[in-house]
Amino acid sequence: MFCSGLFLFGCKQNAMPPSETLTPDMQVVPVLPDPPLPYSQWNFPDAWLDDPALGLFGGGGDIEITDAGATLGRVLFHDTRLSADHSVSCGTCHQPSHAFADANPASVGISGVPLTRNAPGLFNLRYQRRLFWDLRVVGLENQVLQPIGHPDEMGMDLDALPGRLAETTYYPELFEDAFGDPQVNLDRIMDALVQFLLSIRTYQSRYDAGLANGFADFTESEMLGKEVFFNGESRCNQCHSGLNFFSTQPFINGLEVDYAAAGDGGIGSLTGNADDDGRFKTVSLRNVGLTAPYMHDGRFEDLRAVVDFYSDSIQPHPFLDERFSENGIGPPGQEPYRLELTEAEREGLVAFLHTLSDTTIRTNPAFSSPF
Repeated sequence: MFCSGLFLFGCKQNAMPPSETLTPDMQVVPVLPDPPLPYSQWNFPDAWLDDPALGLFGGGGDIEITDAGATLGRVLFHDTRLSADHSVSCGTCHQPSHAFADANPASVGISGVPLTRNAPGLFNLRYQRRLFWDLRVVGLENQVLQPIGHPDEMGMDLDALPGRLAETTYYPELFEDAFGDPQVNLDRIMDALVQFLLSIRTYQSRYDAGLANGFADFTESEMLGKEVFFNGESRCNQCHSGLNFFSTQPFINGLEVDYAAAGDGGIGSLTGNADDDGRFKTVSLRNVGLTAPYMHDGRFEDLRAVVDFYSDSIQPHPFLDERFSENGIGPPGQEPYRLELTEAEREGLVAFLHTLSDTTIRTNPAFSSPF
């Protein structure tokens, strides 16, 4: 869902040939388990729930996950009926095989025009209150409908969406299961989508297994990469910290000397402030091995390119965050840091980053398309 030229999520043209593309007169019915999967019984491990830092964050407001509600959200997420021309769904770009990210650098919606940003992965959204690459929206409940209605993304007339869904053979029953009666409205569509998105949780990586067994199964290269990541000198863990490997702070990370002139000023495009030029959301490194390409514009094809950039190629910027400067502290805008990692350290860091991926997200039937 949610194409991300302007927004957090992203879509592109459906990869199916035209003969298989859904048309308004076609009824493709979702295949769902009976009883529904127990979404309401799943939760994060105690280590996550008891973490005081993670406890400060939250997305989805007061919306509670129910089995029927998340099931409805799963159907909505993967249904091309939510786009104006029935060609794309939320899941067209946010694919389970890529940890619900878009494998294309720039997402493409129904307009056919490449958007300016790459759609990042969707998981652990309980811990993301501010959304989109430029953090323009607070709360999933205020975000999920925007890309559906955006003309370059899914292009749907939101006022017409409830009527379109109510005309199907299956949505009235799904809404009744979720909300007690078959009424279809935008508030309920929003609620169900949020429930489904909040249910996409990922915490079963090789790194998590290593926390439990002292990293007994890590290779020598992975152990070296782990040391580089956490040693303080690389500063990787200053921006991507905690169990979720993320930060709620947006940073200017030195991709450009002038982001606005390069085509996307991030938060600076909203505020007009020079010290926000190129300030973007700091995404979680969870599943980073599955979510290529990287950065807000998908400029880096693989993790080695990302590691090489942070080691050697951070650009000067008048408001470069101090974490990327030689000093590491003090005012922004100092000379860029040159870490100059060895070849073994680069290879090790890439190897370690791959241990953060929870590959179960790719095959979990609770998140896959029911169509």
